[in-house]
Amino acid sequence: MPPRWQMRLMNWLLPRRAFRFFVRDWGPLEDLDRVADALASMRQSARLQPAVMSAPRAKSIAVVAPHPDDESIGGGGTLLAARDGGATIDVVFLTDGDTAAAAVRRREAEAACRSLGARPAFLGFAPRAIPADGQALQNFAAAIDRASPEALFIPFFADDHDDHRRANELLLRAADGATLRAKPEIWAYQVYTSMPCNVLVDIGAYATGKGEAIRCHVSQMAERDWVSVALGLNAYNARFVRGGLGNGLYEGFFVLPFADYLELLRRYFKKPVHACYRSDSYRAGADAT
Repeated sequence: MPPRWQMRLMNWLLPRRAFRFFVRDWGPLEDLDRVADALASMRQSARLQPAVMSAPRAKSIAVVAPHPDDESIGGGGTLLAARDGGATIDVVFLTDGDTAAAAVRRREAEAACRSLGARPAFLGFAPRAIPADGQALQNFAAAIDRASPEALFIPFFADDHDDHRRANELLLRAADGATLRAKPEIWAYQVYTSMPCNVLVDIGAYATGKGEAIRCHVSQMAERDWVSVALGLNAYNARFVRGGLGNGLYEGFFVLPFADYLELLRRYFKKPVHACYRSDSYRAGADAT
């Protein structure tokens, strides 16, 4: 992505040009065939109706949050509903943000977890530089296993952020390497990307609480109104509710048994693994780890 000064310059130039767009990256979209292959037998269509639920049945939930705020944007309403149903919730934050912001983002994450009734754990990796070596996999697996989860929330494997995809690669490597003992049901959640949802959770009663949890991430709210973004996506999901547009807000999930989700990941992260990523840091070392 261009630096901010270049983005501002291009935004100034665009209204003065005949073409109102610019190309940020001329690289090929190498992973599209992988996504299609992984989802070929499970894609959403007019014949598939997502199940509408009020909360997961799991009594212990672990959430993998590549960044502080993913937990609240992606599943905040569902986590609040699960909390009220008696579930224990643990959030594993993979990154804290850049060095200068790490302490601030940890405090914000802790505040969001208090709002959600969750226990935080921090692995302290750097954004767009999450390692996948043996020690990283051990730390990742240990944090999940400590929660003994019946359900694991993780960003959808094709979500539009390399750190979100890397989280799924860690899950695959930890499971296939027998580092991870837990085999919870997988609840892949939305952050940036529209996706094939097979479960929708009605969070209408928890929209205010979800907004409060997101607002705990003050540094991120200063850059963009993530409450509006998240609730807008939840409102969009209402179109998939049987009988029309629906009247509520719905968090969307791609829910599968552990083994079935891992099989999707194997098809997606087939070699060369670098084809799944855009970031140079991941592309350079993806197949060496």
